[in-house]
Amino acid sequence: MQQVRLRISHRGTNAWHPTGVMVEPVYFNGSNIYDAISKRAPMAMYKREQLAGIVRQYEEGIFDLLRADGGKEQLEQMSAKELRSYIFGEKARKQSAVQLVQKKKKTQQTADFMAFLDKYGQSKDKVRTRENFAYVWRIVFAYMQARKLDGLSFLDLDYERLVDMKAWLRSEGKGEPTRHKVESLMKAAYKEGLRMKMCSRDNDPYLDYRIEPVPEHDIVRLSNKQMHKLIAFECSNPKLQRAKDVLLSSFYLCGLNFQDLYDLPMDDEAVYVRKKVNRRTHRHTHVRVEPELSEIVMRYAGDGRMFNFSAGCRCLQWRLDGAYLELSKELGFKVNMAIIRRTWVSLAAELECPDYIINQSIGHIDRTVNGTSYRDPDWRLTAKWNRKVIDYVLKA
Repeated sequence: MQQVRLRISHRGTNAWHPTGVMVEPVYFNGSNIYDAISKRAPMAMYKREQLAGIVRQYEEGIFDLLRADGGKEQLEQMSAKELRSYIFGEKARKQSAVQLVQKKKKTQQTADFMAFLDKYGQSKDKVRTRENFAYVWRIVFAYMQARKLDGLSFLDLDYERLVDMKAWLRSEGKGEPTRHKVESLMKAAYKEGLRMKMCSRDNDPYLDYRIEPVPEHDIVRLSNKQMHKLIAFECSNPKLQRAKDVLLSSFYLCGLNFQDLYDLPMDDEAVYVRKKVNRRTHRHTHVRVEPELSEIVMRYAGDGRMFNFSAGCRCLQWRLDGAYLELSKELGFKVNMAIIRRTWVSLAAELECPDYIINQSIGHIDRTVNGTSYRDPDWRLTAKWNRKVIDYVLKA
């Protein structure tokens, strides 16, 4: 991490003003002060605001000086260092080593972790990530109220505090996934604070504190009998019918995730790039459209798309989550997209489908040497085993 400095040029002289903004060189572009930090940099929005504020302070200082009586003549006689001192005052003066150490120590003692956690979360690109950080902020704030804490600085966040917070989360009935999310996102924000020199590595509690993983749970899948019941279930409610069709569409496409299912093109073969893991490699996955799926597609087909869903992807997914709960009550067992995906994988494994074919069929990356260097995916094998899984369910 390097500190960004503002260069002031005036009447052939130069001076540098430290901004306090830390950034990795790979994310820095000094050709434009308003776009100096890449949007991909951690906390890019927050750091850009800091730089913009310093530039505004400089511009306002020049404007105030020119408005004052004799200000123009005074400006013409100033050097860059004098101009810097006039605008930024004490911030621009050289400080002794003792003063710098005292200032650093004071900053680390008073740096508000909660404010930093909020800014760090808001700097994320994805809406879902920002929502997760906001959720964690609310939980940590509830913990502070329960412990009657007025604030939570970086220095307050020590090993004992983390242990106490974990005990409080469990006493409040928060599940292990929630506990893991809170601890993981807090750690991510703390580590970013370390990189920005807001706290000392000597006080890093995560050198000793280990975040416990979420305990493994039994994989929920549907039996052949339950799959028969789902396929044969007659829905008079259009909402439940659509939920059932989405579940079966996913099953007939090797357990396809809803996000990838939403934008599928209409053809005799579903070709897609799995958004979750293949966005960087842009590797396409191919699944043949079987006759059972064609019947469903005919009810929802749209221009150039396999499914003409009227609502947006996120909004439709929220509606379907509620429909899955109602459908589960009607069927007498739980159904959702994750369970359908696990069911397809489990049935393929029962039929002794090779692991590498299962991985390529559900859009996972094969990290073996053969998978990364030698073997090209054969999508005819995916079609073959998908047909076997569907026949295994229908004929059982």
